[in-house]
This record gives sequence, C-alpha cells and structure tokens, in this order.
Amino acid sequence: MGLSIDIAKANKREEAVAQAAALARYPNVSVKLSSATTYSFEPYPYRDMTPFIRRLYDSFGPQRCYCGTDMTNSYAKATYRQRITHFTEELAFLSEEDKNWIMGRAIMGRLGWA
Repeated sequence: MGLSIDIAKANKREEAVAQAAALARYPNVSVKLSSATTYSFEPYPYRDMTPFIRRLYDSFGPQRCYCGTDMTNSYAKATYRQRITHFTEELAFLSEEDKNWIMGRAIMGRLGWA
C-alpha cells in the first residue's frame, strides 16, 4: 500500500497511497492491500482504511491486488480471523469474484502457480 509506521504517524497515508496508485499504470506492478490492519487508527474493521483500500483496488483492479495476513507485523492488533474477514465480510464494494482474486487467485497467477 506504500505505507509505513512513520507515514501513518505523520498522517500522510493519503499521499502515500496516491503514490502507490500512480504505479498502477505499469502492468508489472501489483499491490498488497492487507497492511490496513497495521496502519489503521481504528479497531476492527478498520473503517478509516476503507477509502485507501478502495483507491488502490480501483487503480489496480482485483487481478493485481493481494491479501495477506500481516500476522508478524501487527500481531496484537487483530486476530487471524479478523484479518481474513476484513476482506471477505467487511469491504462491501468487493464482489465475490473480486474476493476470489484478492484472496489468492491473483497472487497464484502472478507467481505462475495457476
């Protein structure tokens, strides 16, 4: 997502996400969206991150967006289940097919596993 702890603390998430979105014009660039847990200022379901996720989703499309758990980066902020359901249940703008891409199909394709 183009974010870091320093960027989040400086409240520059919007600028960083805009820079990441600008990279969507390059077909070999993809984005991992699941760092939302780490950089949210709110508890689950991290609603303050939804506009940033949506911007990157709109820029890259579901075929170049990935979800991971980020368990090692922010273990205390969310359970494994919350990290998954954030994408599968809380992001209303995602269709079932979008979720299929973001939750694994896209990264499998990028890696040549499918």
